[in-house]
Amino acid sequence: MVFNKPSTPQLDITSAAYRHAYSRINGMVVVGEGLADRHFRLLSRAIPEDQQELERLAAMEGRHASDFVGCGRHLGVQPDVRLARQLFAPLHALFLERDRAGDLAGCLVIQGLVVECFAVAAYRHYLPVADAYAAPITAAVIADEGEHLGYAERWLRERFASVETSAAAIAKRALPITLSILQSLAADLQAIGMDPIELLASFSELFQQALETIGFEPPAARRILAGAAAAMV
Repeated sequence: MVFNKPSTPQLDITSAAYRHAYSRINGMVVVGEGLADRHFRLLSRAIPEDQQELERLAAMEGRHASDFVGCGRHLGVQPDVRLARQLFAPLHALFLERDRAGDLAGCLVIQGLVVECFAVAAYRHYLPVADAYAAPITAAVIADEGEHLGYAERWLRERFASVETSAAAIAKRALPITLSILQSLAADLQAIGMDPIELLASFSELFQQALETIGFEPPAARRILAGAAAAMV
């Protein structure tokens, strides 16, 4: 992947360029949080012993979607949900495939590691450039997403010996999809003051940490990330 290093002009949140980019990014956030709600509810049925906890996590994701709709409304911007659904479709389809196959480890890698690491990285980079209305909402969401990541890490770590192969295989399929989403939105991220290069670095660092937390040795975690990057060339 090749990104151009963005300049850092003063943001004008009333400009047409900002509003257009914000519509696309806001759409991704709203749709992504809505899909996370659905994914955690599917997991709650597949992991009955954790049903209450997973339903709680799902409800949090649903509130995030509503809160970010409000962020767009505050700026008078309609989220571009059509684009977001198109960009998220391959990742959602992969989750549903793994759900139908009964591959809980694969589902948790997709939603609990890949998506949550990306969300945490993205929100952390958005927070310094967020408008006054969106900033406290974003800060609260970051804490929530860390909790969701923690659930997936614990579940996978406790079963690592039996899920290692599956987790690695699904990560290698899900990561290129996620990186392609980032690539598609690079110009929009720059327009709202975010650096896609720095976001990619943060996501990669968080995801490698998550892989190591669940049991992968650092060289193996690095190979998974390197394979995803190579798939994007």
